[in-house]
Amino acid sequence: MRRIAFINEKGGTCKTTLCVNVAAHLAARGQRVLVADLDTQGHAGKSLGVDVRGLAPTVHDWLLGAAPFEAVRVATAIPGLDLLPANKELAAFPVAVAQAADRGARLAARLDALGEDAYDAVLLDAPPSVSLVTENVLVAAREVVVPVALTYLALDGCAEIVESLERLRVERGRAPALALVVPTLYRKTQLADEILARLRDRFPDALSRTVLGFSVKVDEAQSHGRTIFEYAPRSSGARALAAIAEELRVRPAPGLAA
Repeated sequence: MRRIAFINEKGGTCKTTLCVNVAAHLAARGQRVLVADLDTQGHAGKSLGVDVRGLAPTVHDWLLGAAPFEAVRVATAIPGLDLLPANKELAAFPVAVAQAADRGARLAARLDALGEDAYDAVLLDAPPSVSLVTENVLVAAREVVVPVALTYLALDGCAEIVESLERLRVERGRAPALALVVPTLYRKTQLADEILARLRDRFPDALSRTVLGFSVKVDEAQSHGRTIFEYAPRSSGARALAAIAEELRVRPAPGLAA
């Protein structure tokens, strides 16, 4: 079972967009896929047409052991794609487990309990900030995908993730491997091209071959609670997201880096 985290310590980088649409692409290829939303905004659920406001139980209850997996799991409209939804209740998680010795590994333990054959891939939509939830995501993941909007601040967020991976490797002896760095929200500007060139130099092996440009159709799809493949399958956004998802699909699962 692949465990892939979509993460950047800067918001607005298309993290959820990539997570949800990659999941839909993998499911369309016959894989059994689980999206675990670990963001209090619940955007992964909303992007899949699930009304998460006031929903219970959620991933928060599952992490605390207050609800079993089957009670939290939501089957989406996409065959083969399940969701563990989140909402604002997740904000209470750090306080609830503050004194627990396993507070940073709750997510990993819960996924371990599902068994390696439960899904072909689990995609983790991480929050856009450093927190105990982010720590849980990095400990549970085996691979990370880092979307980088082609702005300076998002580039800085990417550097922070690389530092977090190195710190985790030092503290725990291993860390998830960097699977893909995905340039997003590309517009033809000098700054965007300069940042793209810097990414190519810094991540020659991990940088995705496809750059995700700004797409109104992707925004429209999310506003309707649908993936781009349901809403506008022939759009440029759909072609780009499918190419990125396929590149990730065919890459050998790197596992944990020592």
